Amino acid sequence: MQFHASRQGFWTPKSRVVAAVSGGSDSVALTFILDALAQRGYLQLAGLAHLHHHIRGHAADEDCTFVEALAERLFLPCRVEHADIPAQARQAGQSLEVAGRNARLDFYRRAVVHFGAESVALAHTRGDQAETVLLRLTRGAGPRGLGGMAPRSGDRIRPLLELSRQELREWLEALGEPWREDATNNDLAVARNRIRHQVIPHLALVNPRVEDALSRAARIQSADADLLEALAAEQAGRCLTVAPQGAKVDLDRLRQLPEALSRRVVLRALTTVDPLHTYGWDDSDVVLSLADATRRHVKRVQVELNAGFVVLTLKETIPSTADNAEVADSVELDVPGSGCDPSGRWIVDAEGPMPPKSAGAPAAPRAVLDAAALGRHLTIRGWRPGDRVQPLGLGGRKKLQDVFVDRKVPRDERALVPVVLDARERVAWVAGHVVGEPFRVTPHSVSVVVLTLRR
Repeated sequence: MQFHASRQGFWTPKSRVVAAVSGGSDSVALTFILDALAQRGYLQLAGLAHLHHHIRGHAADEDCTFVEALAERLFLPCRVEHADIPAQARQAGQSLEVAGRNARLDFYRRAVVHFGAESVALAHTRGDQAETVLLRLTRGAGPRGLGGMAPRSGDRIRPLLELSRQELREWLEALGEPWREDATNNDLAVARNRIRHQVIPHLALVNPRVEDALSRAARIQSADADLLEALAAEQAGRCLTVAPQGAKVDLDRLRQLPEALSRRVVLRALTTVDPLHTYGWDDSDVVLSLADATRRHVKRVQVELNAGFVVLTLKETIPSTADNAEVADSVELDVPGSGCDPSGRWIVDAEGPMPPKSAGAPAAPRAVLDAAALGRHLTIRGWRPGDRVQPLGLGGRKKLQDVFVDRKVPRDERALVPVVLDARERVAWVAGHVVGEPFRVTPHSVSVVVLTLRR
């Protein structure tokens, strides 16, 4: 096994590095590699960090015990934290994978501070990189997304990206070192596991070195993305003007640019106006497809044409509303995509369309709806006098005001509840409360959309 840790400039002899260790083969191999490098003076291994996620019951307890014993054998300190990921996922209306990732990122930041370290080393391998590229490809990612995981992301480093899981396991076996197996890695309900156990083996029939090929493609895409971003920054300097109230883009200059650059200039303008949100391809589409005298909203940014410029303004506030007053502004929500209250009080995320089995069980503030009935272009707004919904399982329609009374929503909070409508302005979801009967998932549903409310 050849290891070129110095290639990415991960550390110096004075660097303090924390190893994130789950107990699996990859992270155990990472621990021994870092320990060997530390003994040779390449770095300082500050300690091990393990997050007990409470997903696998007694098996997770044994993982924790294994990691603590490993740290003790190597005479290294070990920081263990506990996080009830299933509870956090239910509370946030997220999947276990998303909730687990968020918890790990928070834990890594605390571990770096705790150990007084410069970085935390993660055990992602070449196979993980290949899986990431394929997953992002299925979601329509561009060069930046298809660049996969970066060797360095802030204070997180990935020294093993050029090594395969098989190489690491063979190395551990030669050392006589055990590791823990995580049964959830075989759960085919998880998209990454389906990629690992089903898709990549089939691709290997076409190219036995498919992981190598995908990793190489990721490096190429990442380098291309860096170049495009640099060129877009140069062009933005020529056609983007920033003002206290927002920004404006010279439309003639924008239209003269290749699409790859014009989109990046638009995204740069959007994030300049609203740095708190992430903007993507669909958001740039909204701006680039503006017709004369059109005004639209992209998340919290109002976009309009004015005297040859695309003018972008951050809408930080909206008029206060009484119990049954009309909210002036509606927010567009494409599937997939996100819609944000202009005042920042809520965000509704739309994921999908996806197979029904991939959506998981609905839990407030989350709803699973039939994709065919819902459509791809939705609107979010506050409730209005006369709004009615046909609640799930009921034959007739009901006033939203009565829904709020039945669910004991305080009068001063009703204006804060987002209402999601389809293209025919039918109420599909009173966010966090009621799903419309026409959008229910049935045994005949081919695909579904997951809506999640975030505050």
